[in-house]
Amino acid sequence: MSYSISSKGLDLIKKFEGCELKSYVCPAGVLTIGYGHTGADVHAGMEISQAQADELLKTDTISFEKAVDRLTNVELKQCMFDALVSFTFNCGADAYKNSTLLRLLNTGDYEGTSGQFSRWVNGSDGPLPGLVRRREAEEGLFRRDGWPAHDGESEEEAKVSKVIATVTATQDTLLKKEPRQSSTLDADEKVNVAEGKTYQLVWKGKEGDDHVKVSLAYDGGNWFLYAPHWKGLGEEKQPATKGGNELDARYFSQRDNYRDASRTCFSSSCAVLVEYLKPGTLPGERGDDVYVRRVFEYGDTTDAYTQTKALQSFGVESKFVQNASVDLVKEQIDAGKPVPIGILHHGPASSPSGGGHWICVVGYDSKGFIVNDPWGEIDHASGNYISTEGDHLHYSYDLINSRWTVANPNDGWAIIA
Repeated sequence: MSYSISSKGLDLIKKFEGCELKSYVCPAGVLTIGYGHTGADVHAGMEISQAQADELLKTDTISFEKAVDRLTNVELKQCMFDALVSFTFNCGADAYKNSTLLRLLNTGDYEGTSGQFSRWVNGSDGPLPGLVRRREAEEGLFRRDGWPAHDGESEEEAKVSKVIATVTATQDTLLKKEPRQSSTLDADEKVNVAEGKTYQLVWKGKEGDDHVKVSLAYDGGNWFLYAPHWKGLGEEKQPATKGGNELDARYFSQRDNYRDASRTCFSSSCAVLVEYLKPGTLPGERGDDVYVRRVFEYGDTTDAYTQTKALQSFGVESKFVQNASVDLVKEQIDAGKPVPIGILHHGPASSPSGGGHWICVVGYDSKGFIVNDPWGEIDHASGNYISTEGDHLHYSYDLINSRWTVANPNDGWAIIA
Protein backbone atom coordinates (compact mmCIF):
# COMPACT_ATOMS: atom_id res chain seq x y z
CA MET A 1 0.00 0.00 0.00
CA SER A 2 1.35 3.43 -0.96
CA TYR A 3 0.97 6.34 1.47
CA SER A 4 1.67 10.07 1.38
CA ILE A 5 2.15 12.28 4.40
CA SER A 6 -0.86 14.40 5.39
CA SER A 7 -1.00 18.04 6.42
CA LYS A 8 -1.01 16.95 10.08
CA GLY A 9 2.23 15.07 9.57
CA LEU A 10 3.81 18.03 7.81
CA ASP A 11 2.65 20.35 10.59
CA LEU A 12 4.35 18.14 13.17
CA ILE A 13 7.63 18.22 11.23
CA LYS A 14 7.36 21.99 10.80
CA LYS A 15 6.78 22.49 14.51
CA PHE A 16 9.95 20.71 15.54
CA GLU A 17 12.26 21.48 12.63
CA GLY A 18 11.68 25.23 12.67
CA CYS A 19 11.97 27.38 9.56
CA GLU A 20 14.69 29.79 8.43
CA LEU A 21 14.03 31.80 5.28
CA LYS A 22 17.68 32.88 5.00
CA SER A 23 20.44 30.33 4.48
CA TYR A 24 22.67 29.55 7.45
CA VAL A 25 25.41 27.14 8.40
CA CYS A 26 24.07 24.37 10.67
CA PRO A 27 26.11 22.91 13.57
CA ALA A 28 27.40 20.21 11.20
CA GLY A 29 28.86 22.92 8.96
CA VAL A 30 26.32 22.51 6.13
CA LEU A 31 24.49 25.36 4.40
CA THR A 32 20.80 25.01 5.26
CA ILE A 33 17.55 26.83 4.59
CA GLY A 34 13.81 26.40 5.21
CA TYR A 35 12.86 23.35 7.26
CA GLY A 36 16.36 21.87 7.36
CA HIS A 37 16.75 21.74 3.56
CA THR A 38 20.31 21.17 2.30
CA GLY A 39 21.85 20.48 -1.09
CA ALA A 40 23.67 21.99 -4.03
CA ASP A 41 20.80 24.44 -4.57
CA VAL A 42 21.49 26.18 -1.24
CA HIS A 43 24.08 28.97 -1.31
CA ALA A 44 25.34 31.64 1.06
CA GLY A 45 23.07 34.68 1.29
CA MET A 46 20.10 32.81 -0.19
CA GLU A 47 16.58 33.94 0.77
CA ILE A 48 13.25 32.20 0.07
CA SER A 49 9.58 32.81 0.78
CA GLN A 50 7.45 30.86 3.23
CA ALA A 51 5.65 29.22 0.32
CA GLN A 52 8.98 28.10 -1.14
CA ALA A 53 10.03 26.68 2.23
CA ASP A 54 6.77 24.70 2.39
CA GLU A 55 7.34 23.31 -1.10
CA LEU A 56 10.92 22.32 -0.30
CA LEU A 57 9.68 20.45 2.76
CA LYS A 58 7.12 18.53 0.69
CA THR A 59 9.86 17.60 -1.77
CA ASP A 60 12.28 16.61 1.00
CA THR A 61 9.75 14.31 2.68
CA ILE A 62 9.23 12.22 -0.47
CA SER A 63 12.33 10.07 0.10
CA PHE A 64 11.29 9.43 3.71
CA GLU A 65 7.73 8.56 2.64
CA LYS A 66 9.19 6.04 0.23
CA ALA A 67 11.50 4.60 2.88
CA VAL A 68 8.68 4.10 5.39
CA ASP A 69 6.43 2.68 2.66
CA ARG A 70 9.13 0.29 1.40
CA LEU A 71 10.32 -0.97 4.77
CA THR A 72 6.93 -1.35 6.48
CA ASN A 73 5.10 -4.61 5.83
CA VAL A 74 1.90 -4.11 7.84
CA GLU A 75 -1.20 -1.98 7.47
CA LEU A 76 -0.99 1.58 8.79
CA LYS A 77 -3.50 4.28 9.51
CA GLN A 78 -2.73 7.72 8.12
CA CYS A 79 -1.75 9.12 11.52
CA MET A 80 0.62 6.19 12.07
CA PHE A 81 2.30 6.77 8.72
CA ASP A 82 2.62 10.50 9.45
CA ALA A 83 4.32 9.80 12.77
CA LEU A 84 6.77 7.35 11.16
CA VAL A 85 7.70 9.81 8.41
CA SER A 86 8.37 12.51 11.01
CA PHE A 87 10.51 10.04 12.98
CA THR A 88 12.44 8.98 9.87
CA PHE A 89 12.85 12.59 8.67
CA ASN A 90 14.52 13.35 12.01
CA CYS A 91 16.51 10.15 12.62
CA GLY A 92 17.20 8.96 9.07
CA ALA A 93 16.05 6.06 6.90
CA ASP A 94 18.91 3.80 8.03
CA ALA A 95 17.99 4.33 11.67
CA TYR A 96 14.39 3.39 10.90
CA LYS A 97 15.49 0.36 8.88
CA ASN A 98 17.65 -1.03 11.70
CA SER A 99 15.42 -0.08 14.62
CA THR A 100 13.61 -2.28 17.12
CA LEU A 101 10.67 0.01 16.41
CA LEU A 102 10.41 -1.27 12.83
CA ARG A 103 11.06 -4.86 13.85
CA LEU A 104 8.14 -4.78 16.28
CA LEU A 105 5.94 -2.96 13.78
CA ASN A 106 6.47 -5.57 11.09
CA THR A 107 5.36 -8.30 13.50
CA GLY A 108 2.08 -6.44 13.97
CA ASP A 109 2.97 -5.35 17.51
CA TYR A 110 1.59 -1.80 17.23
CA GLU A 111 1.57 -1.35 21.00
CA GLY A 112 5.21 -2.35 21.32
CA THR A 113 6.08 -0.07 18.41
CA SER A 114 4.50 2.97 20.04
CA GLY A 115 6.56 2.40 23.15
CA GLN A 116 9.79 2.63 21.12
CA PHE A 117 9.50 6.33 20.19
CA SER A 118 10.58 7.47 23.66
CA ARG A 119 13.88 5.56 23.34
CA TRP A 120 15.10 7.90 20.57
CA VAL A 121 15.72 11.04 22.63
CA ASN A 122 19.44 11.03 23.41
CA GLY A 123 22.16 13.42 22.36
CA SER A 124 25.82 12.95 23.20
CA ASP A 125 25.16 13.91 26.83
CA GLY A 126 21.82 12.22 27.42
CA PRO A 127 18.18 13.11 26.67
CA LEU A 128 17.51 16.36 24.82
CA PRO A 129 14.30 18.18 25.84
CA GLY A 130 13.45 18.98 22.23
CA LEU A 131 13.72 15.33 21.20
CA VAL A 132 11.72 14.22 24.23
CA ARG A 133 8.87 16.53 23.18
CA ARG A 134 9.11 15.49 19.54
CA ARG A 135 9.04 11.75 20.31
CA GLU A 136 6.06 12.28 22.61
CA ALA A 137 4.22 14.15 19.85
CA GLU A 138 5.05 11.41 17.33
CA GLU A 139 3.94 8.68 19.72
CA GLY A 140 0.70 10.55 20.41
CA LEU A 141 0.04 10.90 16.68
CA PHE A 142 0.89 7.23 16.09
CA ARG A 143 -1.65 6.19 18.76
CA ARG A 144 -4.33 8.74 17.90
CA ASP A 145 -6.79 6.63 15.93
CA GLY A 146 -6.12 3.22 17.45
CA TRP A 147 -4.74 0.25 15.56
CA PRO A 148 -5.95 -1.19 12.26
CA ALA A 149 -8.89 -3.58 12.74
CA HIS A 150 -8.17 -7.32 12.81
CA ASP A 151 -9.95 -9.67 10.43
CA GLY A 152 -13.67 -9.67 11.17
CA GLU A 153 -13.38 -6.68 13.52
CA SER A 154 -15.05 -3.34 12.84
CA GLU A 155 -13.20 -0.05 13.20
CA GLU A 156 -15.36 0.81 16.22
CA GLU A 157 -14.57 -2.53 17.85
CA ALA A 158 -10.88 -1.94 17.23
CA LYS A 159 -11.06 1.39 19.05
CA VAL A 160 -12.95 -0.06 21.99
CA SER A 161 -10.61 -3.03 22.31
CA LYS A 162 -7.68 -0.65 22.59
CA VAL A 163 -8.84 0.58 26.02
CA ILE A 164 -6.82 -1.50 28.50
CA ALA A 165 -7.95 -0.03 31.82
CA THR A 166 -10.14 2.55 33.56
CA VAL A 167 -8.52 4.43 36.41
CA THR A 168 -10.09 6.60 39.11
CA ALA A 169 -8.50 9.32 41.22
CA THR A 170 -8.84 8.42 44.92
CA GLN A 171 -8.07 12.02 45.97
CA ASP A 172 -7.38 15.38 44.39
CA THR A 173 -4.26 14.85 42.32
CA LEU A 174 -2.49 15.73 39.07
CA LEU A 175 -1.69 14.52 35.59
CA LYS A 176 2.03 15.19 35.14
CA LYS A 177 4.29 15.52 32.13
CA GLU A 178 7.30 14.45 34.22
CA PRO A 179 7.51 12.04 37.19
CA ARG A 180 8.59 14.72 39.67
CA GLN A 181 7.30 16.57 42.69
CA SER A 182 4.45 18.83 41.55
CA SER A 183 6.16 21.91 43.01
CA THR A 184 9.00 21.51 40.52
CA LEU A 185 6.69 21.36 37.47
CA ASP A 186 5.71 24.36 35.35
CA ALA A 187 2.03 25.22 34.96
CA ASP A 188 1.87 23.66 31.48
CA GLU A 189 3.40 20.41 32.79
CA LYS A 190 0.52 19.47 35.10
CA VAL A 191 -3.27 19.31 35.12
CA ASN A 192 -5.42 19.33 38.28
CA VAL A 193 -7.66 16.29 38.69
CA ALA A 194 -10.52 16.12 41.21
CA GLU A 195 -11.17 13.09 43.41
CA GLY A 196 -13.43 10.60 41.63
CA LYS A 197 -12.37 11.62 38.11
CA THR A 198 -11.99 8.61 35.78
CA TYR A 199 -9.94 8.10 32.64
CA GLN A 200 -9.64 5.26 30.16
CA LEU A 201 -6.13 4.14 29.30
CA VAL A 202 -4.96 2.88 25.93
CA TRP A 203 -1.41 2.18 27.12
CA LYS A 204 0.41 1.78 30.43
CA GLY A 205 4.16 1.85 30.71
CA LYS A 206 6.50 0.61 33.37
CA GLU A 207 6.34 1.83 36.94
CA GLY A 208 9.09 3.53 38.93
CA ASP A 209 9.33 5.97 41.84
CA ASP A 210 5.58 5.41 42.37
CA HIS A 211 4.78 6.97 38.97
CA VAL A 212 3.30 5.21 35.94
CA LYS A 213 3.40 6.60 32.40
CA VAL A 214 0.07 6.22 30.58
CA SER A 215 -1.69 7.26 27.38
CA LEU A 216 -5.27 8.47 27.81
CA ALA A 217 -8.05 7.42 25.45
CA TYR A 218 -9.75 9.88 23.10
CA ASP A 219 -6.47 11.59 22.19
CA GLY A 220 -5.89 12.60 25.81
CA GLY A 221 -2.12 12.51 25.51
CA ASN A 222 0.71 10.93 27.49
CA TRP A 223 0.99 11.60 31.23
CA PHE A 224 2.52 10.31 34.45
CA LEU A 225 0.19 9.25 37.26
CA TYR A 226 1.28 9.17 40.90
CA ALA A 227 0.19 5.58 41.56
CA PRO A 228 -0.86 5.94 45.25
CA HIS A 229 -3.50 8.49 44.14
CA TRP A 230 -5.22 6.16 41.64
CA LYS A 231 -7.05 2.87 41.59
CA GLY A 232 -7.33 0.63 38.56
CA LEU A 233 -3.69 0.71 37.49
CA GLY A 234 -3.32 -2.97 38.39
CA GLU A 235 -0.16 -4.89 39.11
CA GLU A 236 2.79 -5.25 36.78
CA LYS A 237 3.41 -8.87 35.84
CA GLN A 238 6.51 -10.07 37.67
CA PRO A 239 9.08 -12.47 36.25
CA ALA A 240 8.92 -16.08 37.37
CA THR A 241 10.38 -16.41 40.85
CA LYS A 242 10.91 -20.15 41.19
CA GLY A 243 14.36 -21.54 41.78
CA GLY A 244 17.64 -19.84 41.05
CA ASN A 245 21.13 -20.39 39.73
CA GLU A 246 24.46 -18.59 40.06
CA LEU A 247 27.58 -19.15 37.99
CA ASP A 248 31.03 -18.82 39.53
CA ALA A 249 32.12 -16.33 36.88
CA ARG A 250 35.13 -14.04 37.19
CA TYR A 251 34.66 -10.31 37.58
CA PHE A 252 36.42 -7.75 35.39
CA SER A 253 36.35 -4.01 36.11
CA GLN A 254 36.46 -1.69 33.13
CA ARG A 255 37.94 1.07 35.30
CA ASP A 256 41.49 -0.32 35.02
CA ASN A 257 41.39 -1.17 31.31
CA TYR A 258 44.51 -0.16 29.43
CA ARG A 259 42.56 2.21 27.16
CA ASP A 260 39.14 3.82 26.87
CA ALA A 261 38.20 2.74 30.41
CA SER A 262 34.94 4.72 30.38
CA ARG A 263 33.84 3.12 27.07
CA THR A 264 34.80 -0.53 27.49
CA CYS A 265 31.90 -1.87 29.57
CA PHE A 266 30.75 -3.98 26.58
CA SER A 267 34.20 -5.55 26.27
CA SER A 268 34.64 -6.23 30.00
CA SER A 269 31.19 -7.85 30.09
CA CYS A 270 31.97 -10.07 27.11
CA ALA A 271 35.31 -10.96 28.71
CA VAL A 272 33.33 -12.54 31.58
CA LEU A 273 31.61 -14.79 29.02
CA VAL A 274 34.90 -15.80 27.37
CA GLU A 275 36.69 -16.62 30.63
CA TYR A 276 33.77 -18.65 31.98
CA LEU A 277 33.38 -20.75 28.82
CA LYS A 278 37.14 -20.95 28.14
CA PRO A 279 38.84 -20.89 31.58
CA GLY A 280 42.38 -19.54 31.54
CA THR A 281 41.96 -17.78 28.21
CA LEU A 282 42.21 -14.34 29.84
CA PRO A 283 44.83 -14.76 32.61
CA GLY A 284 45.77 -12.26 35.31
CA GLU A 285 43.83 -9.77 37.40
CA ARG A 286 43.36 -7.57 34.34
CA GLY A 287 42.61 -10.41 31.96
CA ASP A 288 39.95 -8.35 30.19
CA ASP A 289 42.78 -6.24 28.72
CA VAL A 290 43.63 -9.28 26.60
CA TYR A 291 40.08 -9.29 25.30
CA VAL A 292 39.95 -5.49 24.87
CA ARG A 293 43.08 -5.56 22.70
CA ARG A 294 41.47 -8.21 20.49
CA VAL A 295 38.30 -6.12 20.17
CA PHE A 296 40.23 -3.11 18.89
CA GLU A 297 41.82 -5.29 16.22
CA TYR A 298 38.33 -5.71 14.72
CA GLY A 299 36.71 -2.33 15.34
CA ASP A 300 35.21 -0.20 18.07
CA THR A 301 34.39 -1.50 21.54
CA THR A 302 30.79 -0.20 21.40
CA ASP A 303 29.93 -2.08 18.20
CA ALA A 304 28.01 -5.35 18.64
CA TYR A 305 29.33 -6.86 15.39
CA THR A 306 32.88 -6.18 16.55
CA GLN A 307 32.16 -7.93 19.84
CA THR A 308 30.77 -11.05 18.16
CA LYS A 309 33.85 -11.19 15.91
CA ALA A 310 36.14 -10.91 18.93
CA LEU A 311 34.20 -13.59 20.79
CA GLN A 312 34.44 -15.86 17.76
CA SER A 313 38.21 -15.39 17.69
CA PHE A 314 38.33 -16.86 21.20
CA GLY A 315 36.17 -19.81 20.14
CA VAL A 316 32.84 -18.46 21.42
CA GLU A 317 30.08 -18.41 18.81
CA SER A 318 27.47 -15.77 19.66
CA LYS A 319 24.86 -13.42 18.30
CA PHE A 320 23.65 -9.95 19.23
CA VAL A 321 19.87 -9.79 19.80
CA GLN A 322 17.42 -6.98 20.57
CA ASN A 323 14.50 -9.17 21.63
CA ALA A 324 15.84 -10.93 24.72
CA SER A 325 13.66 -11.61 27.76
CA VAL A 326 14.15 -12.53 31.41
CA ASP A 327 13.21 -16.12 30.61
CA LEU A 328 15.79 -16.33 27.81
CA VAL A 329 18.53 -15.10 30.12
CA LYS A 330 17.50 -17.66 32.75
CA GLU A 331 17.70 -20.42 30.14
CA GLN A 332 21.22 -19.30 29.23
CA ILE A 333 22.31 -19.24 32.86
CA ASP A 334 20.84 -22.71 33.41
CA ALA A 335 22.85 -23.84 30.37
CA GLY A 336 26.01 -22.48 31.98
CA LYS A 337 26.38 -19.37 29.81
CA PRO A 338 26.79 -15.85 31.27
CA VAL A 339 24.80 -13.21 29.35
CA PRO A 340 26.09 -9.68 28.59
CA ILE A 341 23.09 -7.29 28.47
CA GLY A 342 22.77 -3.60 27.59
CA ILE A 343 20.93 -1.36 30.05
CA LEU A 344 20.04 2.33 30.40
CA HIS A 345 22.09 3.36 33.43
CA HIS A 346 21.40 7.08 33.77
CA GLY A 347 18.40 8.88 35.23
CA PRO A 348 15.73 7.84 37.75
CA ALA A 349 14.00 4.47 37.69
CA SER A 350 10.82 5.96 36.21
CA SER A 351 12.56 7.44 33.17
CA PRO A 352 15.99 5.87 32.63
CA SER A 353 18.28 7.26 29.96
CA GLY A 354 21.82 7.11 28.68
CA GLY A 355 23.69 5.96 25.64
CA GLY A 356 23.77 2.47 27.12
CA HIS A 357 25.89 0.45 29.54
CA TRP A 358 26.76 -3.25 29.40
CA ILE A 359 26.77 -5.62 32.36
CA CYS A 360 26.99 -9.41 32.48
CA VAL A 361 24.29 -11.57 34.06
CA VAL A 362 25.90 -14.46 35.93
CA GLY A 363 22.89 -15.76 37.86
CA TYR A 364 19.35 -15.24 39.04
CA ASP A 365 17.10 -15.89 42.01
CA SER A 366 13.50 -15.22 43.00
CA LYS A 367 14.01 -11.46 43.24
CA GLY A 368 16.39 -10.52 40.46
CA PHE A 369 19.52 -11.08 38.41
CA ILE A 370 23.01 -11.54 39.82
CA VAL A 371 25.34 -9.47 37.66
CA ASN A 372 28.92 -8.43 37.14
CA ASP A 373 28.72 -4.67 36.54
CA PRO A 374 32.11 -3.53 35.20
CA TRP A 375 31.64 0.07 36.42
CA GLY A 376 30.48 -0.72 39.97
CA GLU A 377 27.09 -0.71 41.69
CA ILE A 378 24.20 1.40 40.41
CA ASP A 379 21.58 3.02 42.64
CA HIS A 380 18.38 2.11 40.84
CA ALA A 381 16.32 5.05 42.14
CA SER A 382 18.72 7.76 40.91
CA GLY A 383 20.82 6.07 38.24
CA ASN A 384 24.01 7.15 40.05
CA TYR A 385 26.84 4.74 40.80
CA ILE A 386 27.33 4.39 44.56
CA SER A 387 30.28 1.97 44.56
CA THR A 388 33.15 0.86 42.33
CA GLU A 389 32.62 -2.75 43.47
CA GLY A 390 30.52 -4.57 40.87
CA ASP A 391 31.28 -8.24 41.54
CA HIS A 392 28.21 -10.52 41.73
CA LEU A 393 25.72 -7.79 42.58
CA HIS A 394 21.99 -8.38 43.00
CA TYR A 395 19.98 -6.21 40.56
CA SER A 396 16.25 -6.52 41.23
CA TYR A 397 13.69 -7.43 38.59
CA ASP A 398 12.29 -3.91 39.02
CA LEU A 399 15.66 -2.55 37.88
CA ILE A 400 15.79 -5.03 34.99
CA ASN A 401 12.21 -4.19 33.90
CA SER A 402 12.94 -0.46 33.94
CA ARG A 403 16.46 -0.34 32.58
CA TRP A 404 16.78 -3.40 30.32
CA THR A 405 13.37 -4.44 28.95
CA VAL A 406 12.28 -0.81 28.77
CA ALA A 407 9.23 -0.86 26.49
CA ASN A 408 8.07 -4.47 26.74
CA PRO A 409 9.30 -7.78 28.25
CA ASN A 410 10.93 -8.90 25.00
CA ASP A 411 13.09 -5.98 23.86
CA GLY A 412 16.29 -6.56 25.81
CA TRP A 413 19.68 -6.15 24.15
CA ALA A 414 21.98 -9.10 24.80
CA ILE A 415 24.82 -11.25 23.54
CA ILE A 416 23.65 -14.86 23.36
CA ALA A 417 26.34 -17.56 23.20
